[in-house]
Amino acid sequence: MMKSVEVEIYGRKFHLRSDNLKETQAVAAAVDAELEQLREQYENLDFTKLLLLLLLKKQNEISSLKQRSAEMEKELERLNQMVSNIVGEI
Repeated sequence: MMKSVEVEIYGRKFHLRSDNLKETQAVAAAVDAELEQLREQYENLDFTKLLLLLLLKKQNEISSLKQRSAEMEKELERLNQMVSNIVGEI
């Protein structure tokens, strides 16, 4: 069941709806922490530009994770084939 939760990101309060309040609060806290780190690096950027920078950073991480996942799936397929071959020989 969706419930309302208030989170604070970069000093701004947002009212969100979620069926997992703790996870939503944890994600918001992580976003807030990362925005703060970026603000320290790029003091002259406003909130919108910091959000855009964080979005680009996260998209890059997602792309890397997708690539890694695809590589691991191929490796798993290879290992499964090896196991099948070994079992077939027994």
